[in-house]
Amino acid sequence: MFAWTLAFLAGCCSILFIPSLSFDVIIFSTLIVVLAVLGLSITVFSILSDRPSAFKTKLLTLGGLCLGIVWTSSNAYWQLQRQIPEPLNNQAHIIDAEVVGLPAIYPEYCQFTAQIQQANEVTLLGRVLRLKFYQSECPFELGEVWQMQVKLKPIHGPVNMAGFDLERFYFEQGIDGRGYVREDFLELKSQASNPIHQFRQTTHDRLSHLNNAGIFQALLIGEKSSITHSQQELLQKLGLSHLIAISGLHISIIAGVSFWLINLLWGRVSILHLAIKWPPFQVSLIGSCLVALLYCAMADFAIPTVRALIMWCAVVFALLMQRRGAFYDGLIWSLALTLLLFPLSVLSASFWMTFIAIVVISLLLMGRSQQANNWRHKLQLLFKLQVAITLTLAIPSLIYFQQASFLGMAVNIIMIPLFSIILLPAIFLSFILSLIGAAWPLEQLDTLISLFFTHAEQLMNASYFDASFAIVNATIPKLTAIVLFAALLICWLPLSSIKRPLVISALVLSSIMMLGQKLDQHLSDNRWSIEIFDVGHGLSVLLHNNQQAILYDTGYASPGSSAVSSYILPSLKALGITEINTLVLSHKDNDHAGGVNELLDNIPINKIIADSWYDNPSQPCKVWQVIELEGATLEFFYGEDNAVSDKPNNQSCVVKITIDDFSILIPGDIEKDAEYLLASSEDYEKLKADILIAPHHGSKTSSIYPFIKRVDPDIVIYTSELYSRYPIPHPSVYKRYQEFNIKAEHSGCAGQITINPYERIIKRWREEQRVWRKEVCEV
Repeated sequence: MFAWTLAFLAGCCSILFIPSLSFDVIIFSTLIVVLAVLGLSITVFSILSDRPSAFKTKLLTLGGLCLGIVWTSSNAYWQLQRQIPEPLNNQAHIIDAEVVGLPAIYPEYCQFTAQIQQANEVTLLGRVLRLKFYQSECPFELGEVWQMQVKLKPIHGPVNMAGFDLERFYFEQGIDGRGYVREDFLELKSQASNPIHQFRQTTHDRLSHLNNAGIFQALLIGEKSSITHSQQELLQKLGLSHLIAISGLHISIIAGVSFWLINLLWGRVSILHLAIKWPPFQVSLIGSCLVALLYCAMADFAIPTVRALIMWCAVVFALLMQRRGAFYDGLIWSLALTLLLFPLSVLSASFWMTFIAIVVISLLLMGRSQQANNWRHKLQLLFKLQVAITLTLAIPSLIYFQQASFLGMAVNIIMIPLFSIILLPAIFLSFILSLIGAAWPLEQLDTLISLFFTHAEQLMNASYFDASFAIVNATIPKLTAIVLFAALLICWLPLSSIKRPLVISALVLSSIMMLGQKLDQHLSDNRWSIEIFDVGHGLSVLLHNNQQAILYDTGYASPGSSAVSSYILPSLKALGITEINTLVLSHKDNDHAGGVNELLDNIPINKIIADSWYDNPSQPCKVWQVIELEGATLEFFYGEDNAVSDKPNNQSCVVKITIDDFSILIPGDIEKDAEYLLASSEDYEKLKADILIAPHHGSKTSSIYPFIKRVDPDIVIYTSELYSRYPIPHPSVYKRYQEFNIKAEHSGCAGQITINPYERIIKRWREEQRVWRKEVCEV
């Protein structure tokens, strides 16, 4: 079972490496059937044969690998087929849909998940949509059925070298399409009838008046949208983000506390002779599973909570079966069952984090000789567990997020026991009391949590406290990560005589690999590269080499998300950039400068160039100033000094980057009047560039003929969302560039665009194919 399950896991992981599943259905079905028959035949033969165990293990491994590939590929193919096809996108549809997810409410819109019950197109039935409603008030509640008119869009999101992958997230979560609701056709069909939905919505509303409503909602019903951005940042810096996401820890705490309470209470009824027929230990185990099931229902059976429930129940079942290695058996059964139910979980960071943490705990607690059971030994064991978990989870954290925090190791040693023994049980008890009218315990907890955030923020901002030493920002090659991960797992094995040479060998090998990477970076010449990030409708351009980084604009920012946190910072970490030498802010529009404050909070910036609209210390966008860099030049042609109007777009800072005989012009959001001023100036020849970032993203207010002719680019790049509500690039603008035989690129089609100015090579990051990723498209 152990070998087969690990091989099945490896087969499921094939989805991470298969570039595409765009096969003809007949060809795909044939391949799947052949591989399935092969895997089943090998598995059955190995179980029934009387061959030596070593030979049977090899057969089981091969059979599990084949079946894992079949299972995950079939599920992935089915999920891709469920996504709403192109002909039905960009059209208005009248649907009856049930709200199946708590609406997340933001200042300008609310967002919710809905499942279609009736539609004007049969192929839409049963599909799950992520919808937005652009109004300040949100009428939708969980479980309600609404008739609405929706405009659907494909599942298509920004693709960058690092950061959040929207298409992967929707693919993993089983979302089939997205769109927005038109307010002129909206009718409530029925109220919520599902008791779980009613309870979750009532609980959400009951907690919404608290100062820390988002924290309570996250811990009780798994809804995190109300947690403030400052709270999220602080928890992330402290390494406590995992405490507010219902997962294996929370299920284990609630199930463990319920096991203790049931065991205590059931022992009291022994006088009724019930304990003889149903022993307290068995009753407590079964009762803890039921309590864990109820908690999972409160979180609406979210995939991470179901995984945790499976793990707990699998261990309980092994204990009830009185198996000697109950914990190990439960872990293997839960892994197999999780992969059978949710094979696409291998795409999720939380899946790997949860199972790795449990493996580390099991290695440290199981199969070792008993030691003194006093309080000192328990503290030592707690410290050792936290160190082991933090060090081991740092590897997948660096792979997924290019960051690992070791501050959380010290904080969690205190917080996890406090959270497990006191805080989470107290929150549940206070909530139950609030249901019967006693609200003051919940209010007192709310006050305590506010005090915690206040003092923690003061500590993090104190001049004498520097948390940066405990945070590692780095990109680690996957092969090096695997070697380091193996070394750490060997460290926690109960093999005192064998593990030392294995660990030393692994550490030496990984050190050589990392040293080689550093040496390669050091010896490489300081060649410049230009990154045009894919930030949806917005702009952010990076000029960098091994020594300097200049960033033009920061993209959008909205409550709960921003281009800086989602794409720019992860990409900077992946490039090994630890500071920005110069930040140029073109103008104050949100899609260009929305993320500046978040960028300032997370990375040092030596100099900011912005005009008078920017309140913080900065230098103006001075017309005709030139910044000379080693091998590159920045020239400023336009800004507030010679702006043709007070309109923010027409005050954009226009910059030209020149590297050897290559140049790129970045005009921000200037419109026709500003373009005409530049095109008619005496120095219009300086406007000529090889690549032009389309002014105002390709809007019809820009890109006049004289300006295009003066710049005379070989390539124009439109920076906007592909399926935007706005017609960008506007057809008339696109036609204008075509008339000049200018090649067009679109960040929405290509993803992040990397330009090698020396060889004039353009890399489109969307060309790195993934099963869930849409292919590169033409403008």
